[in-house]
Amino acid sequence: MSDMHANSDAHIDHHENIDPQGNANLAVWLGLVSLTFMTATFVGSNVYLRKWSPSKFQLDNSLLRNLPYVTVLLSVLAVLLLFVAAAFFKRDRWRPFRAVLALTTLVYLAQVIVQFNLMLWFAGYSKQVATIYAPTAVMEFLLSVVCIVLLAGVGWYSAYGNKRMVNGYFPVAMNVWLYTAFSNVVILLVENVVSVSQFAAWCGQHLT
Repeated sequence: MSDMHANSDAHIDHHENIDPQGNANLAVWLGLVSLTFMTATFVGSNVYLRKWSPSKFQLDNSLLRNLPYVTVLLSVLAVLLLFVAAAFFKRDRWRPFRAVLALTTLVYLAQVIVQFNLMLWFAGYSKQVATIYAPTAVMEFLLSVVCIVLLAGVGWYSAYGNKRMVNGYFPVAMNVWLYTAFSNVVILLVENVVSVSQFAAWCGQHLT
């Protein structure tokens, strides 16, 4: 009988020591690391093919070269708004918190619209451009869609004033929002701003 009681106590202690938010953060980051390796493959292919045949794989359309800057600005703006929302939530100011979440959702919707069009335009520009730009455009588009879904989750819990759920959900979702903005900046720098020779020189200095 005493053994059964001890086993029951150990079972309860085991569950009490589990950190659900820590596990969720770990799961999210493992997924993001996997996504990073996959995205890096496409970005590396972009750089290699532009170096291999600049005339075939160079993007000359000014609109397609400028729109990625817009998506980056929107993603950075969204993250800044989310920090503002977090500050309101910390002070239990639900109405401003919900208002900022709504504004952030609009920013992400604008970003998704731009990225969706970019994805289609890259795919239709030429086979070469579609090969090196469309895959990363698809990745960025899907990440932005996930960001909106996560925002909808936070908005759902906040609508009922469920502070405990928002407090557990928001930091985990913030990992994805921050990653999305950071990856957009990196992809922009590698594919649009940094020249192929500069990127190759950097790789030679730091990876060999």
